[in-house]
Parts: sequence; C-alpha cells; structure tokens
Amino acid sequence: MNRKETLELLIEIEEAIEYFEHKINMSEWSNSFGYFPSIKEKNTHNIEIFHMCIGRLNERFTKQLNTLK
Repeated sequence: MNRKETLELLIEIEEAIEYFEHKINMSEWSNSFGYFPSIKEKNTHNIEIFHMCIGRLNERFTKQLNTLK
C-alpha cells in the first residue's frame, strides 16, 4: 500500500468514526425522551456496540498511521 492509499484509508476511517459518533448522538437524543423502555434498552445496547466499533476503528487508524511513519 503506497502513501496515497494509506492517507485515503485514514480519511475513510475518520469518516466512519464520525458516522458512529453521530449514531451515538442520535441514540442518546432518542433515549432522553424515555417513553418506551424497550426502545431505550435497544438504543443503550446500540450505543455500546457503536463505542466498540469506534474503538476498533481507532485501533485500525493507529496501525495505519504507524505504517505511514
């Protein structure tokens, strides 16, 4: 993988992280109403999954960044 491809991959990873952060914000916003416990429980579960995805993407980002040096 050349330098340009690595930089493009880093941008894609960053965009994916931003996407999951947006999904977390939307789920937290939905939970603030709290009318339906089943929806709140599902959103809470989704938020945990999104955090795991962000963690994995951060690992990939760091790995790719280290190959760039």
